[in-house]
Amino acid sequence: MWAYTRAALLVYRASLIGSFLVVVLAAALLSATGVLLASGLSSDAAGPSSPLLVSVAGSFAGTALILVIIVVTQTFSSALRQRQRQFALLRAIGATPGQIRSMIAAEVFAVFSLAAPLGAIPGLFASRLLLPLLRENGIIPTDFELSITAWPAVGAVLVLLPSSLLAARLSARKVSRIAPVEAVTASASEASMLSPVRRISALSLLGLGFVVAFTPVLVPGTIGSATGASSAFLFIAAAAVGGPVLVGWVARKAVKASRSGPAGPAVLAAANTRGFSRRLTAAIIPLALFLALGTVQSGVNLGTVGAAGQQLREGLSVNLIISTPTGVTAANAATVGHAPSVESVMASSTLPVTSKIEDDDEDLAFFNDLLWEPGSLRTVGAHAERFLHPGLTQGSLEDLGAPDTIAVSSEATLGTGKGIGDPVELRFSDGAEQTFTIAAIYSKGLGLGNFIINEQNLPEASRPARADSLLVNTTGTGAGSVGTAIGGTGLTASSVPDYAAHTVSSSAQEQQLSNVLLLVLVLFVALAAANTLVMLTGARRDEFVLLKQLGATRTQLRLMVLLEAVFLTVAALVIGTLCVLPALFGVGYGLLGGWAPAVDWPIYGGLALAVVAIALGAMGLSAWGGTRNHRQVRA
Repeated sequence: MWAYTRAALLVYRASLIGSFLVVVLAAALLSATGVLLASGLSSDAAGPSSPLLVSVAGSFAGTALILVIIVVTQTFSSALRQRQRQFALLRAIGATPGQIRSMIAAEVFAVFSLAAPLGAIPGLFASRLLLPLLRENGIIPTDFELSITAWPAVGAVLVLLPSSLLAARLSARKVSRIAPVEAVTASASEASMLSPVRRISALSLLGLGFVVAFTPVLVPGTIGSATGASSAFLFIAAAAVGGPVLVGWVARKAVKASRSGPAGPAVLAAANTRGFSRRLTAAIIPLALFLALGTVQSGVNLGTVGAAGQQLREGLSVNLIISTPTGVTAANAATVGHAPSVESVMASSTLPVTSKIEDDDEDLAFFNDLLWEPGSLRTVGAHAERFLHPGLTQGSLEDLGAPDTIAVSSEATLGTGKGIGDPVELRFSDGAEQTFTIAAIYSKGLGLGNFIINEQNLPEASRPARADSLLVNTTGTGAGSVGTAIGGTGLTASSVPDYAAHTVSSSAQEQQLSNVLLLVLVLFVALAAANTLVMLTGARRDEFVLLKQLGATRTQLRLMVLLEAVFLTVAALVIGTLCVLPALFGVGYGLLGGWAPAVDWPIYGGLALAVVAIALGAMGLSAWGGTRNHRQVRA
């Protein structure tokens, strides 16, 4: 068996090299992510960096894991699907179903055993490339170092191996279950009909996708929106499972339409699409996934930034915000307070904290450190209710004057069962910890922060030396006179809309880490999609030679592939767009309160152009090489 496996790897190395490269990239991606996660879990829990790094790495790992499993499974399936004829002939000359399954599994395992370590080991050290970005964004302190161990590489291998073997099993399923003669006949074309199990799976994924997509209707805010955004992957999975039916139906319509015209390449393209709908679906799904991933992630970022600005504008009930680049002092506050037309002034700052609202689990004490979550805290002074309208759902800001009290956003308490009178623990950047009692719950946490507290209730060492800004209420039209009064003091006066716009702009710039991580995922999917297209098109050289022998010209063959690429591109754009629309409608409702989809149109347009370039470029170049040489068709 192993001798045959080695021979098969040499003969079909062109089709398996793409799978090899995808496994290398997937192992490196998971290994690097594992280093970040393990470093956060093993770092000093007394500092705020540990839960923040765990939160960032955990969020990225969830998305990366889903993508890697989908892409690796799809790539191996595509590589093995083009060899159905070979497997069918082996059945015809006496190979048993068990031998076919063992042979395919051995080939996949051989490719995997070489590729996974080549990706996982460099991935351990590639994670260090993110250190400058993590430090710049305040995720880790400047002296933080990643913990490099073998466990992330082992974890990457253990995750990828079942996915690869599953692809091998599925590829051998059909040819090993039917009679040998029927297997040879079936390998000449692909049936677009689905088995009952596959049909039920596609419908179940589709239904679950709609349920998840509209989670923000019941759970507004970032948590509901993030959950709803994951529906795009469920829709993509449904398209992957049920795609051959849809592609086959469209192809049959195209065949009927092409018969009425004289164009031979159009007839060939339509017939190929109809006869090999599963092959075409395997090429469409990676491109649709590429479009969906970039669109939904950028849409969530856009919705989050927009919602933060909206909540900030609605939550600040003041006329002016006074600030300086270095912060404002008590003397600055006194100067502003004595300015003409000033009615009241309150200093306010935003501090990074980590919080623990849920109770410790005595049975799983090891995981108690994971209960600490990163967040932000806004400090206020007396009579905060005159300056802030945070959307109170319980309690009052007036109660923050009592010792050790705090106001908590509704998202922070979601799913915890905590309410008024319950404790919440905070850990500050200097390491100080203190327990506070919840006195109020509010809804505008995205704009105003996770917590609001009277500055006098902070530990003395954790109080800011300078406030970030002064919130100012004026009488009548006195805002202009305040600006004149503070002229020459270095203070800057801003209206609420201007202040919110500046804050949102700064927040968007701080999403550099998120954008880099998204770019890594998008590039991984793009490379996998291009690899699949090259692999599937390159495997059709015998088909091109046969068509030449039947009279087709080189120009006709290339035009046929071009038309197939156009069909594939349009299908990928339509499927990818339809898969993200429910998610983006949910994000728009959950974060912005309207039913307009949260779409970042410039990014969507760029991704769509990339889909066109990948499809036409990969298929065109592969077809150009595949139609150059004249040779006999392999038996």
